[in-house]
Amino acid sequence: MAVPTPPTAGEPIAEAWGDVVHDAVVAMDIQQGYADISATSATVAGLAVTFPRAFAAGSVPSVITSIGGASSGTAGGNPWAPGHYGASPTGFTIRASVATAQSVTNLRVHWIAYGPRA
Repeated sequence: MAVPTPPTAGEPIAEAWGDVVHDAVVAMDIQQGYADISATSATVAGLAVTFPRAFAAGSVPSVITSIGGASSGTAGGNPWAPGHYGASPTGFTIRASVATAQSVTNLRVHWIAYGPRA
């Protein structure tokens, strides 16, 4: 889609420009949260997350995960790596993995999701 010329100061906003702004900003949703996952002597831990508000039907939001915050029970010195799979308009599954089997309690995984508003 071609981007129309933005209005100059004092000029009425053309419908085409308003549509572009709406579709690029207003029609999108951004959500964030965190989940605490635990594992006992494992290399992979996972947990299902449900979005507070569903995204538009038929769309898959972009999801980013990171690990931070409180955790206990980690063994060795290997860091857990965050990830996710199965993203849908209603949620996704967090997946944290580590090279050597470890036990961990309350490994905090932060997430952010961006996609079309329902």
